[in-house]
Amino acid sequence: MQYTSGTTGFPKGVMLTHYNIANNGYFTGEGMKFTSADKLCCCVPLFHCFGVVLASMNALTHGCTQVMVERFDPLVVLASVHKERCTALYGVPTMFIAELNHPMFDMFDVSSLRTGIMAGALCSVELMRAVTEKLHITYITSVYGLTESSPGMTHTTLAESFEERCTTVGKEYPFTEVRVIDPETGEDCPIGVQGEICCRGYLVMKGYYKNPQATAEVIDKDGWLHSGDLGIKDENGNYRITGRIKDMIIRGGENIYPREVEEFLYHLEGVQDV
Repeated sequence: MQYTSGTTGFPKGVMLTHYNIANNGYFTGEGMKFTSADKLCCCVPLFHCFGVVLASMNALTHGCTQVMVERFDPLVVLASVHKERCTALYGVPTMFIAELNHPMFDMFDVSSLRTGIMAGALCSVELMRAVTEKLHITYITSVYGLTESSPGMTHTTLAESFEERCTTVGKEYPFTEVRVIDPETGEDCPIGVQGEICCRGYLVMKGYYKNPQATAEVIDKDGWLHSGDLGIKDENGNYRITGRIKDMIIRGGENIYPREVEEFLYHLEGVQDV
């Protein structure tokens, strides 16, 4: 049971099955070519799917070591990677920013790192590049999804190019259907046209605990889970997240998406995070 409230409303209990999370954790590890030789530094909380599925279930299904950081502290994370020779590191963007900007960063050897996941919020291209260059995470990946999808829906695996891993959230997980639909008509959007991201498959939650009405609002009669997120599918089959349906700003009759504004602000000198 994972509780989620999204951007509004009272927290809802998301019922996830063993079938949901064991498979999602397994395919996450497969996407990064995990083996029993890997050591994953986990500094994300276990009360979110990031920690309990993408980290713990990945480690369990691949027999690798999980180095736990009980409470996030960038210094403890850097020391853990250095001491344990971790090969993978997870975090949300603000965690990676805190590690990269720590005044004692240069004292630690993080060259053992090879892969990891940056997720939980929209990741800027500039931050992905910094993590690759300074933290030596040559194959930094991102997972897109939500608690209701166990959580991974798409993943930039090691098969994608560096540019694709920096600018997209990759392709759908194995045995997962993902589509971009027009929120008004429910029809599939053409390549490159923005719409709502939806998914169907083993990863969709059992439902919200004792809340059939809320469940029916996000899972339609055909089994598609509606994310509430806006995105596009490109010509290579990769998905890009462009914002939230509820976050759209209408100005002078034009639709403005916060993600576009944020990406621009990252290019201004002196801006660390947006």
